[in-house]
Amino acid sequence: MLERLLPGLDEKLAKHPLADLEKRGGPAIPAFREAGGAGLLVPAEHDGLGAEPLDAVRVQRALAMRSPSLAVAAMMHQLSLATFTEYLTEHCAPDAFEWILLKSIAGEKQLVASASAEAKRGASMLAPTMRARRDGTNFIISGSKKPCSLSASMDWFTASVLVEGDEKYDGHLAMALIPAATEGLVRRPFWESEVLAGAESDEVILEDLVLDESLMVFTDQRPGTQMDTLQVRGWTWFELLAAASYVGVASTLVEKAMASPRVSRAEVGALLVKLESSMGAVENVARDMTASIEDPGDQLARSLLARFQVQESVMEVSTAASELAGGISFIRDTEVGYLLQATRALAFHPPARAKALPALAGYFLGEDLDTTVY
Repeated sequence: MLERLLPGLDEKLAKHPLADLEKRGGPAIPAFREAGGAGLLVPAEHDGLGAEPLDAVRVQRALAMRSPSLAVAAMMHQLSLATFTEYLTEHCAPDAFEWILLKSIAGEKQLVASASAEAKRGASMLAPTMRARRDGTNFIISGSKKPCSLSASMDWFTASVLVEGDEKYDGHLAMALIPAATEGLVRRPFWESEVLAGAESDEVILEDLVLDESLMVFTDQRPGTQMDTLQVRGWTWFELLAAASYVGVASTLVEKAMASPRVSRAEVGALLVKLESSMGAVENVARDMTASIEDPGDQLARSLLARFQVQESVMEVSTAASELAGGISFIRDTEVGYLLQATRALAFHPPARAKALPALAGYFLGEDLDTTVY
C-alpha cells in the first residue's frame, strides 16, 4: 500500500536506523514530504492522490512500522486535510478560493499542523483556548497550542478559535488557516521525552497574530454543545488514524519476535489474532466512511470501539512480543524498549477512557452519542 501510493518512501525510510528517524530534525518528515505524502487525501481533481479512508489507515500503519514519530506527525496533517476537504465539499463551490488553497498544498508538498485545544487535563477539546477578535477585515488571534505536532516543519497551522467581536459569529467556533511564516506565530520547546521526539510536538504560540478574514472558516457551533456532522466526521478520522498508527508500532515488535528462532508459530499466531482483529475493526469503519455519510454518529461510536480495542490489544501484544523476543534482545536491541514505550502513547490521545466508555454504553443502550466527552 505504501509503495503504491507513495513510491520510494519505504525504501528511503528503510535506509535509516530507527534512532535517526525518531530524533528531532531527522530524515523521516522530509522524506514524507518529498514522496508526496502531503497530498494523500486531497482529491485527485485537485492534484492530490485521492486516497480513501481505508487507504489512509493502511498507510498510517505502514509509516508507523518504519517510524512512530512520522506516523504521529502524518496523522495530524492528514486529519487537517481530511476535515478541510469534507468542509469544502459540503459548503464551497468547485471554483472557490479554498479549493485553490487545497490544490497548492498538494501540488507544493506543504505540510499542515492541526490544533484544536490546548492539551490540559480535564479540558474540553471542543472549547478552544485561542481567541480571534474581529478588527476590520482582519482577525487578531492569540493563544497557544501544546503539544503541536509538525511544529517545526509545518507550512500551515490550522487552529480552532473562539470568535469575539464579530456581529454574526461572536461566541462561535471557527477554524483559522494560518501560514506558518506569519508574523506573531512563535514556536517554543515543549516536548522533553525522547519517545516520539521526531513528531516535532512543541508549543505554538500566537501573539496578536493578524489574519485576513478570507482565511477564517466559520461554523454555527458554540463551545460545550454537541458536535455537528463535520466535527463528528473529523474525530472519526482522528480515532482511525491514531489507532492504525499504534497497530503499526506493535507490528514491528511482532516482527522482532518472529525473527527469534525460539518463538513458535503458535506463539506468533496468538499475537496476530489479537493485532489483526483489532486492525480489522479499524478498517471496517474506514470502509463504512467511504460507503456512507448518513449516520456519522454511529461511525464515531464504532471508531471509538475500535480505538479502545486497539489500545488494549496493542499493550498486550507489544508486551508479549517483547517477552518472546527475549531479555537479550531487550538488552542489545535498543529499538525494543523504545517501541514498547511508544505503544503506550495511544492512551494519551482524546477522549479519555473514563469519559468515553460511559458515553459508548449509553449509545448502545439507545441514547444519542454524547460527543461532549471530547
